[in-house]
Amino acid sequence: MKYRDLFFVWVSLCVFAMMLTGCGSSKPSKFYLLNSMTTPAESVSTSADAAGPSVLIGPVTLPAYLDRHQIVKLVGNHELVLDEFTRWAESLEDSFYRVLTENLSLLLNTPKVYAYNSRGSTPSDFQIVIDVTRFDSVSGGDAYLTAFWTVVGKDDTTYLMQKKSVYHAAAAATDLTGMVDAQNRTLTEFSREIATAIQSLQK
Repeated sequence: MKYRDLFFVWVSLCVFAMMLTGCGSSKPSKFYLLNSMTTPAESVSTSADAAGPSVLIGPVTLPAYLDRHQIVKLVGNHELVLDEFTRWAESLEDSFYRVLTENLSLLLNTPKVYAYNSRGSTPSDFQIVIDVTRFDSVSGGDAYLTAFWTVVGKDDTTYLMQKKSVYHAAAAATDLTGMVDAQNRTLTEFSREIATAIQSLQK
């Protein structure tokens, strides 16, 4: 075998060995999920109507920088950190809709809570239009949620309430689990505020 052929064989073996090493040491991804409230004791419903109100959630808009599967962490005032190996199990927008829908159903004691569908809205007693401007965590793990939201009446044109809500939750731990848990708590508190607002409008 010529020297040139031996050289190419050696290079090929080196490349193959590097590929095997890279595959063997690849870091597995971790996936995280926001969860809704689960215990009936957390309900704040005092409505005399056992059926409860019907509520349409949405449209909900989130900042474009959150439109990704990687979990976003804010470092300083302007820098975002994305880790390819720590991801949401579903899009953050889908999680927001799902958790808010389930929470309001529990808090208001009603199964008639619907997520907005662009193909046609479901008739409801109240519609909650939400513009989220922040929903992330800082490097220490603390979470922040800022949202502008409007309660629309049954006629789809009357604005019954318009508010800005700002939440901060301290993380119990500085790891990703603690960070996601803190984000989850801000969304739980936001759900409570919306539920309380709807109850006040029913009186």
